[in-house]
Amino acid sequence: MTTTTYGTWLPGDLRGYVDNGRVVQSDPLLESNAKRIMRAGAVYLTEVEQKTSFEALVAACDEFNYRLIAVSIESWHAHVLLSHGGDGVAKVAGRLKNRMRQAVGKGKVWTEGYDKRYCFTEAEVQARYEYIAGHDGYRPLCDR
Repeated sequence: MTTTTYGTWLPGDLRGYVDNGRVVQSDPLLESNAKRIMRAGAVYLTEVEQKTSFEALVAACDEFNYRLIAVSIESWHAHVLLSHGGDGVAKVAGRLKNRMRQAVGKGKVWTEGYDKRYCFTEAEVQARYEYIAGHDGYRPLCDR
């Protein structure tokens, strides 16, 4: 699961963006409109808030019996690789984003939605792990 903080990767973004699981090319007019209707400024997590989010994520995964495999939390986005048993992805994402938001103590932190990628083989899990571990916000997990 990948999610971004509020206002940091808008529809129409120059980098392209994800819409319903599909990568869409940039559209400056769409991005300008998205900025115009934002209700608050973009959210960037401080280093303390990144650490707090990580701790809340680990606690939530323990509580809900999700097996956390890899995590990267940066100022404007988070990558989470986990096994979540029978809970639906939307429920898992909602729970985890909510717990991180509550821990940070701000109103709106995360954008609506998320990008999900399913891993069906060990090779896919390993590739996602390596991708996440290559980010500056990678946080090693002990005994996971």
